[in-house]
Formats: sequence, structure tokens, C-alpha cells
Amino acid sequence: MTANRISIGFLSSAQVHGAMRRDEAQRAPLGRRVIALLKANKFDRMLAVGVCPPEGSALAIHAARLTSVDEREAIARSLRRVVDDARNRNALVSSRMELNVPNITAAQDRIDEVTLRLHSPRPVTPRGVARLRVLLADGAGPMYRYGRGDLEGRLGAALAAL
Repeated sequence: MTANRISIGFLSSAQVHGAMRRDEAQRAPLGRRVIALLKANKFDRMLAVGVCPPEGSALAIHAARLTSVDEREAIARSLRRVVDDARNRNALVSSRMELNVPNITAAQDRIDEVTLRLHSPRPVTPRGVARLRVLLADGAGPMYRYGRGDLEGRLGAALAAL
């Protein structure tokens, strides 16, 4: 699955519209693009709860980037790496946070569903992708050793929002 690339050969009209929005975002003023990068975590949290980005804003630029093929594949890779690291308990000590292995093992099927959805040619919403990014970045969340919450439930909510 790691070698899979999303083909753009059979884009739906929604995907073509999304690609056009991403193209417009790349032509946005430099200042807005920089703000979109610097405030990515804040914007992820905003999009995850359903804030609608005003057209042309830094938030809209960030939302367009979240739906890109590159971002989708990066998140899918991160989720696969989490599963692989949870399986390989004999891994060398790293600077990464310790994973909640029981939660990840229990949610492995849901993680597979999410990664397959990210690799599919169907369009995704910024809200769903933002929810996944927040989940991966939340060190106090259910994916990490001392975190709290329902990993299966949060993955299911992100999948539904995709």
C-alpha cells in the first residue's frame, strides 16, 4: 500500500473543482500562504469542528492544502507507521512519544479503513483530514500512551467526516 499513488486520470467534477481551488491557493498572496503554514495547528482545530473558511483567506488556503493528494498520502503513511510501530515493540528507543499499543491494536481495522479512504480517488473534506491531523498531533489523545479518549470513536468520526 505504501507505493500506491492516487491517480488523477479519473477525476470527478468535485475533484476537478477541488484541484482548481488548490491551484488558486498556490497563486494566493505569499503572506496568506505563510500564515496558512504558521497557523496550521490552529487552522486544523478550527476546520475539525466545522468552521467554514472565508474564500481567499489563509484558512481557505490551508483547507485546500489538506485535500491535496500529497497531504492525504502523508497522513495515510503516518497512520501506517503508527500501526507498524505498535506491532514492533522491540523498536529502538526514539524521541517520538510512546504509543498506546492496546488502543492502536484494537483500532487497527478502523485505521485500515481510514488509510484506504485516503488512498481512494474519491474527494475528501478538509474537516475529515483536519480531524485526522489533530488526532495524530494530540499527545494527550487516545493514540499516545498517557492520553485519554476513544481512538476507535475518533477515527470513526474522522472517517465519517471524510
